[in-house]
Amino acid sequence: MKGKYTLAVAILAHQLGADAFAPSPSTGKIMDRVASSLFVSTTPTTDTKDDWSRPDLQGSSLVEDTLQQMESDVEFQELTKKIAKIGVDGMTKEERAKRRRALDEIGVPNFLQFVAEHKEDDDDENTSTNDADTSSSPVKSRTEQLYRSEPTILQLNIGLYCNQACNHCHVESSPLRKEETMSADVAARCLELLQNTPSIDTLDLTGGAPELNAQFRFLVKLAREWANENNRKLTIIDRCNLTVLMEPNQEDLVQFLKDNQVNVVASLPCYGEDNVDAQRGRGVFQRSVAALKMLNEAGYGTVEHPELELTLVYNPSGPFLPPSQASLEVDYK
Repeated sequence: MKGKYTLAVAILAHQLGADAFAPSPSTGKIMDRVASSLFVSTTPTTDTKDDWSRPDLQGSSLVEDTLQQMESDVEFQELTKKIAKIGVDGMTKEERAKRRRALDEIGVPNFLQFVAEHKEDDDDENTSTNDADTSSSPVKSRTEQLYRSEPTILQLNIGLYCNQACNHCHVESSPLRKEETMSADVAARCLELLQNTPSIDTLDLTGGAPELNAQFRFLVKLAREWANENNRKLTIIDRCNLTVLMEPNQEDLVQFLKDNQVNVVASLPCYGEDNVDAQRGRGVFQRSVAALKMLNEAGYGTVEHPELELTLVYNPSGPFLPPSQASLEVDYK
C-alpha cells in the first residue's frame, strides 16, 4: 500500500465475522469485528500504545494538523495550482481520462462496450427462445438499451468538508471544502423524497465527513422517527472516517448513532499504522483504533448487539483492485 495517488479505482467493503476474534487480553471486552491482535502486531508495543482507547484524544481536532500537512504536501500544492489553471471541470475530465487508462491496464472494458456486448448476447438468446422472459436483463432493445428499476437506496453526499485529507479520496474532501455543503432546504427535500418513495429501504449518508455537516443529525433523527412511526423498515448507513468520533462537540456521536440504529461503514484502509498514516494523515491510525473501541463498547460489532452493524472498508492507495475479501480478512486478523 505504499506510494501516493489521488486515484482509487476500487473500494472493497467487507464485513468481518462476528465470531472470528478472541476477547482482548488487555480489556477483557469482546472485539468481535476488530481484533486486538490486529493492532499490536503492526508496531512495537510501548507504554503509550498499551491502551488503544486514548481518552486523551477525545475532543481534540485533527483539522489544524491536516491543514499543516496539506501546506507541506507537494501533490496537494500541484493540484491547487492545476485547479486554478484549468478549473474543476478540467480536472474532472483529466481524472476521467486517468481512471479510464487505469481500468484499461487491468482489462476492465468501457461501459458502453460492455453494454453492447451483452446486448448481442441477449439478442442471440432471444432469437433462440422468443418466449423467454427478458425482464431481468438490463438490455431491452437497440433504441432503449437500459431501463430504470425502482430505487432502493437513497445515497446522499451531504458535504465535502472533512477533518482529514486522504490521498485516496475521489472527491478531494478536506477542511478547506467549507462551501460545498447541503442546506437545510435540500435536506428537508431529501426527507420528503424518502417518504414519498416506498421502494427505498436504505438511507446512505456520505461526504466528506457527513457527521460534521449541520444536516447530518437532522436527516438521521427525522428519518428514523418517520420510519418508526410508519412501521417502515429503513436501514440508515453512516460512512464514517472514524476519527470524527474524536472531534470536539462529537462526544455524544456514538450514542446518537446507537440510539437511531445507524449502521457504521468505517474506513480502515490498512492494518498497519505507517500505511494508514501515510494514506490518511499523521495520527489517524491511533484515533481510528480508539474510535473502533468506542463503537465496540457501545455494542457495535458485537454478538450481543447484532443490530448494530460495523463494516470495515479497505481503500486501495493506487490504480489497482484490492485483494480478495478472504485474504484481507486473514491479514486483518
